[in-house]
Amino acid sequence: MIGIPRNFLANRVLSFCLAAFIVPGLVTGQVATAQAFQLLSHRAIYELSLLPGRGGDISGVTGRMVLEWADACEGYTTQQRMVMRLVSGEGKQIDSDFRLSSWEDKSGESFRFDVRTAFGKATPEVIKGRATRSGVSGKVEFQKPDGLSLKLPRGVVFPSEHIGRLIDKALAGESRMALPVFDGTGKDGLFETVGLVLGPDAKKTAADDILAKGKMPLVPAWRVRLSFFDYNTGDSLPSYEVSLRLFANGVADRLVLDYSDFAVVGTLKDFTILEGAGC
Repeated sequence: MIGIPRNFLANRVLSFCLAAFIVPGLVTGQVATAQAFQLLSHRAIYELSLLPGRGGDISGVTGRMVLEWADACEGYTTQQRMVMRLVSGEGKQIDSDFRLSSWEDKSGESFRFDVRTAFGKATPEVIKGRATRSGVSGKVEFQKPDGLSLKLPRGVVFPSEHIGRLIDKALAGESRMALPVFDGTGKDGLFETVGLVLGPDAKKTAADDILAKGKMPLVPAWRVRLSFFDYNTGDSLPSYEVSLRLFANGVADRLVLDYSDFAVVGTLKDFTILEGAGC
């Protein structure tokens, strides 16, 4: 097998994010202050490729990620699939297929997740369970692997609330946010995160034509970088980072998934508003 960092093996996006990409999802949940913009139920499709000059031992990346987010009245649902092929400098290939389905209630107190990761024709690894938060701390009970549980630290949030709070920071003109996040990717899915809002981003690219064709509303956008640190080791260097242009309605484009040894670009190729979603 090509040597790949553990966090890549989980195919996290902003699940963040690119959930990831939890990467688990690029959407927001219940936040402390009133939202200035309506969050948009949508489906986005991204083409994946190797970031030039950041391949390391990887000579090529091809793949696609589909991310779907919807307001489901009492909570938010995320469906994500990420299929990728990596090629090493010696020509060896590895295919991965990552699927995530989650539901997070709007209070931020409950988060259900079902994650499946497969490599080649191997039997998929399945992680399934429910995380709850009461007051300032929480816990995770896993159905798969059976019997596994995890305590969550003070101040922990789940992926939707995490990105929601970051959008609030950007709307308020603030530039930094640090929070512990559980993203649903198993016992190692607890991270200390640092989010940086690097400033407004009105740069025009081909993605703007795709968004306009999909009737994307005009809302502010910012360049954002999220760094994910292993919560239990206290490492000073992030396990991985995600950069993106984040819109105030939760839509994202211009993704860069940085796994330290190599980096992957996510280029928006299709965008659809999910009509009829919401309450």
